[in-house]
Amino acid sequence: MKKARELLTLIRDMPGKKVVTLSILLDDETSDFVFDVSETGSVGYHRDHRKQLLTLLDYGIHNSGGLIIRQFTNLSYEGRSADGDVVRFPYKLIYAIFLGNGDYFPLSKAETEDVCCTDARTGHRLKREEGVIYRGWQTQRQAAVQ
Repeated sequence: MKKARELLTLIRDMPGKKVVTLSILLDDETSDFVFDVSETGSVGYHRDHRKQLLTLLDYGIHNSGGLIIRQFTNLSYEGRSADGDVVRFPYKLIYAIFLGNGDYFPLSKAETEDVCCTDARTGHRLKREEGVIYRGWQTQRQAAVQ
């Protein structure tokens, strides 16, 4: 559980609102779990959400999984809503992390974009999402190694 706590602390310490999507293999099927993380670091909207996320992170770290962190910024761009109105949307920073082998492994910017822009079922390239900036996530642990 130590690695899961460490990873969750790093996510909670990131500035701004985040949406964390965790994909893990359960019963021979990939299951996705989505958690909001507030600007203050609160996980979800129920007191058990933090514990649920920690448990799922720990499972992914000891088995296999993937984590996408969508961090909302204060910068915005104009886009069109479904009904055609011009609307301002926040730019989002996207980070990806592989979970497995008892640890977590942040992906580079190129790997993150590749993971996010490839259809998992078909392998076909997807259109790049508007308002998204793909990033490599550098942790303090990685910086100390380099």
